[in-house]
Amino acid sequence: MSNAAENLMSLDIVPVRCPVCGEAQNTLDGGSDPIAPGARIGCMVCGHAFEAAEYLQLSIERRAELDSASIDPKARAN
Repeated sequence: MSNAAENLMSLDIVPVRCPVCGEAQNTLDGGSDPIAPGARIGCMVCGHAFEAAEYLQLSIERRAELDSASIDPKARAN
């Protein structure tokens, strides 16, 4: 399992980009675990309802994107 998938399984919920409108503002109905059976994840902006497999894949991709982002401490503004 990749680091991104392992991080997702720790339930660090991150917003995923909607494949319809591109926004990353999600709703979660049916509990606090987005990958639990019966959980319903949607886009807050356009109302797109994510399929479970679609959301899981987008979550893994988003976590990998966030994991790869780094900030150089020397680049801080003074």
